[in-house]
Amino acid sequence: MKEIPATHPVADLYPLNQENVDAIAADIKANGQKLPILTLQDGRIVDGRNRYMACQKLGIPPKTECIENGKPLSDEELVTIARSHNGKRRQLSKMQAACVAALEWKMLHPGENRRRHDKGDERSKMDFHDFAEINHGVGRTYAKQALAVANWNLERLRQAKEDPRGLADAYEDYQEAGKAEKLKARREKILGEHEDLLDRYQSGQLTVDEALTLAAERNAEREEDERTERSQAERAARVVIDFIALENTPDALDAAIRLEIITRKELSEYAKKVPTILAGRTFK
Repeated sequence: MKEIPATHPVADLYPLNQENVDAIAADIKANGQKLPILTLQDGRIVDGRNRYMACQKLGIPPKTECIENGKPLSDEELVTIARSHNGKRRQLSKMQAACVAALEWKMLHPGENRRRHDKGDERSKMDFHDFAEINHGVGRTYAKQALAVANWNLERLRQAKEDPRGLADAYEDYQEAGKAEKLKARREKILGEHEDLLDRYQSGQLTVDEALTLAAERNAEREEDERTERSQAERAARVVIDFIALENTPDALDAAIRLEIITRKELSEYAKKVPTILAGRTFK
């Protein structure tokens, strides 16, 4: 069987479904080729890849019809034509329809992730979810998944459209890739704080797990030092604050002396030390 000639990208928006070639060939043999293969002036197929392969299988010249009439058709016009013909003949699953919708969206609006909006033209606003619902009857859940995969890896979406449940696997791949990217970013952030460990990892002296373990140990030590420093600082501040409070509550001082918590001599010495320690110090 000969290869399919060049196709326009709109022809590849829909599943090829090669299993139908034998059935189509049998129908053509019995009843003739009823539907022509739609082409452009340059010969590229817009619709009818399976019919072309069926004719090749039978060894007969395919009937073709050029849909251009001296004026090139826009991608939007070609998408509408392909959608019209495929919508009548193909029984796509909702997942496949979502994939097709996302592929159409990326072809027509390659720079837009979710919303089309040409500046100054309110009529041109179009949310992808509405686009998928209006043109393919696809709900928001599958539309969201298909667009997420399209924005991540367009080739993976093209593969998914060939399988009635392919979108589920493709979306799972997308989620796993996202987790892997986040994990990679976290690792790079951790190791970025320890250039020597990063260098040893990149040179192969340490595995990523070994480097991360050493970084975690260092971070734990640093956090413990920070906690100790904070504790000491809080205690120092509390001593000063407590002394000021006691200085203004003579009854408490009298009670402390009476209960032998502190002697008058110790209190006198302590009172001398505090201003001495703080003398000459400036604080931000």
